[in-house]
Amino acid sequence: MNKSAKYFILIEVILGILVVIFASLMLKGQGGGPLGRVAVIVCDSDGFQWSAFKYGIRMAAQERGVDAVILGTESVMSLEEQQELIESELENGADAVIVQPVSDEGAGQMLEGVKKKVPVMLVESRVPEETSLPVTEADPYGLGGALAKELLKDFEGSLEGKTLGVLSRTTDSSTADERMKGFQAVMEDEGVEIRWYIAGNFDKGEAEYLASQPKVDIIAALDDSSLTAAGAYASSNGLEGAVLYGIGHSTQAAYYLDKGIVECLVTPDEFSVGYQSMSEIADCLEKLFYSAKDRMVSYTVLRRESLFSQKGQEILFTMSQ
Repeated sequence: MNKSAKYFILIEVILGILVVIFASLMLKGQGGGPLGRVAVIVCDSDGFQWSAFKYGIRMAAQERGVDAVILGTESVMSLEEQQELIESELENGADAVIVQPVSDEGAGQMLEGVKKKVPVMLVESRVPEETSLPVTEADPYGLGGALAKELLKDFEGSLEGKTLGVLSRTTDSSTADERMKGFQAVMEDEGVEIRWYIAGNFDKGEAEYLASQPKVDIIAALDDSSLTAAGAYASSNGLEGAVLYGIGHSTQAAYYLDKGIVECLVTPDEFSVGYQSMSEIADCLEKLFYSAKDRMVSYTVLRRESLFSQKGQEILFTMSQ
């Protein structure tokens, strides 16, 4: 057999393989079964703070014909536990993974390894290392800055002589770090004293933990967990008159805003985090050679008087699903 014949046969084989691939992709898109199975892994997945996110996941999955599986998880997860969950899902047939990465060193390397097997989309936070992993989130630096600007508005642009306490669930994640940087950038040269900056899991021991901190005039909570913990504590007059501001996206956070316990709420669009992350993953499953891209979602500043505006009601609706 001469070389020309061999090349011809090789080309025919390659074309045949491509035809099979494209035919299978077309069948998926024409009701031949689910587009794929996507495992969704976030910490404390049953928590109220994920309601809008999960609603967005379900809506996009339904529209794109994806089988979405949201795993039940605890509020704290180690790198080893997250890796075991992902590997278990891959063994069970997961075609892609949407994951809130843990802040442990090595998370990026682990998830880059997963990405070699199936599409991966990060949500809420980046990993500690530099990677090519895409992420869907609200701008954390912008969120921190927006919170600080709202606080300044209420004090007529001057915080001279005021004391401030800052709460965060963690200081290890890129999200917490960027939110604090954005907050501090606006607060710089405003004359306010940041008396304490504490982090921890406030799920059960918020009263004891917050009671041990020095008295301050203002408390800024950088995430939903910290805000709702401080709100619960403030409900029993535990904050000794401190004014509470925060970033939050749960029905509890909205409740504390409505009751006047929280002065202002900066709310990231968690519905869009879920919807856009799933849409990107669906594109990966549907389109040959498609790579998921970063997606940045918006945020909204809510006050008590705007909570039941049209925009406020739309946000409350997604929170309550």
